[in-house]
Amino acid sequence: MTLDKIELRVSIRYCWKGRLSTRDAAKEICDAEGERTVHYTTVSRWYKRFDFGDLSLEDQPRSGRPSMLDNDGLRAALEDEPSSSSRELASVFGVSSHQTVLNHLHQIDYVHKKPRQDPQELTGAQAKRHFEVCRQLLENPLDDRLCKRIVTSDEKRVFLVNHNRQKQYVPRGQDPPSVPRQDRFGKKVMTCVWWNFEGVLHFELVPNGRAVNAELYCQQLDRVYDKLKEKYPTLVRHKRALFQQDNAKPHTAKKTKEKFDELEEVEVLPHPAYSPDAAPSDYGLFQSMEHFLRSR
Repeated sequence: MTLDKIELRVSIRYCWKGRLSTRDAAKEICDAEGERTVHYTTVSRWYKRFDFGDLSLEDQPRSGRPSMLDNDGLRAALEDEPSSSSRELASVFGVSSHQTVLNHLHQIDYVHKKPRQDPQELTGAQAKRHFEVCRQLLENPLDDRLCKRIVTSDEKRVFLVNHNRQKQYVPRGQDPPSVPRQDRFGKKVMTCVWWNFEGVLHFELVPNGRAVNAELYCQQLDRVYDKLKEKYPTLVRHKRALFQQDNAKPHTAKKTKEKFDELEEVEVLPHPAYSPDAAPSDYGLFQSMEHFLRSR
């Protein structure tokens, strides 16, 4: 249980009377009451007040316009305008420092996040289809048995030269070495990958200048199917393999659908249109691949 303000200040005054340093006092209080109960700068502020002979534990009256900030009012303001900055909110509520607003936001567990940008605004029919497909997928038992049946496929263009553009630690006053901007016309290769709960099942680098069309994708499916039979024969024999793919044209072409009909042991999971949130390769595989390729 956390201390209230008065109890905390009593502890600080006790440490002050015992002539502990501000850092030692903060450490002793945190050891007794829990990590991050008080910071040594707070202890230092109260030590200065006690040194001037003010041993009271109440907040001192403040000059200026009284603050009208409270957590309920802050929630209401954010519901009206979620993109308000902390400085704009400080002005609305008559708070002298925007840090006070940030402290209240922390208390009500609000964080500042940039909205995800979808590739296209969904129509009513597409949104309904998205909901129906997601509900259909959620009707499956959400356990390891389902996850171990899924093979996910996706494609990504990878640059052959990848400079590291992350922040670097350098001595104060010194600039890090400059890094060239990524040339979007630079040499790159198309990587096609199929992966499951254990890792990459199969991958191919598309020959330079060749597009991934239905014909090539069907050839790749034959090779993936052979790998699947070799590594997971029971899954194929019992017709329990699930393929997950997006709605790219090679994946939904008539020829591809006919190929999946030939592979009777494989079932294709439905995928709603324009739904990157339902394509796990973007955050489950390609992000790690980008980290690995930095400076390579």
